[in-house]
Amino acid sequence: MPPTDTMRGVRRLGLVLRPERNLDDSLEQIRGWAASAGIELVGAEAEERLPEEVTRRAETTLATDCDVVLALGGDGTMLGALRLAAPHGVPVLGVNLGRLGYLTEVDAANLQGALTALEHDQYGIELRTGLMLAPREDQGAQIAYNDVVLSRVPGRGQAALGLRVDGELLVRYASDGVIAATPQGSTAYAFAAGGPLVSPRAQGMIVMPDAPHGLFNRAVVLAEGERLGIEILPGSAPVSIERDGRLLGHAEAGATLEILAQPDAARVVRVHAGGFAERARRKLGIADPAGLADFDLAGHER
Repeated sequence: MPPTDTMRGVRRLGLVLRPERNLDDSLEQIRGWAASAGIELVGAEAEERLPEEVTRRAETTLATDCDVVLALGGDGTMLGALRLAAPHGVPVLGVNLGRLGYLTEVDAANLQGALTALEHDQYGIELRTGLMLAPREDQGAQIAYNDVVLSRVPGRGQAALGLRVDGELLVRYASDGVIAATPQGSTAYAFAAGGPLVSPRAQGMIVMPDAPHGLFNRAVVLAEGERLGIEILPGSAPVSIERDGRLLGHAEAGATLEILAQPDAARVVRVHAGGFAERARRKLGIADPAGLADFDLAGHER
């Protein structure tokens, strides 16, 4: 079992569902288990797919007093559940009903085992770093659990950006944009852009230029407490600002943004014994070279 900060049995379980997906089989499985175990289920008041027995709440308060929130879907559903649960300190267990589902813990075929683990205290909780995007004039502070991405607006030229760390200039470059990722989010857009694979239990921030023009094309890893400043330089194309894949707005030349890593911003449930390396191999399809195919994982020749 992975390292944990606390363990306890589940008596109240929140449900977050992937939009526009038939989840009848999984929901009936959960309903039957909850009825047998005496566990209260809680869901959003506007969600018509939930069984009648589920307690309804406004979405913003769904996670209040829940022991765990169960996200039924893929990575997008998992991130949505984190946005609802993290402000209340409630951990999230992701069930993959999509394709890759890197952030999710279990597949649909293993749902019953995961529910049993929740019921009998056989689960752990891992902490996750978030990224706080400092408040803008039109919005409050925003927390990202995967990444904050600045991207040039198509058809308007390159984004010209200046990156500062704690106010000190690091680099200026023209590019398609910049990706600031959490360790958990290192396997998403940042990884696709050539960034490093980072354990989700790490702290700090990964900063990855997106298709830069110039000599500087490396990822930078910032420590907890170091603040990333992004200046949109004169002559730059306007940029869009996304948090976890959702558009927050646009910014023009002259604007500045600040991003700070927030340790322990969210919690996720672990029910598998395997760690970061096992999940990375399985979910990213990491394969050994052909010349090593005759050796097992312990290094023994077959």
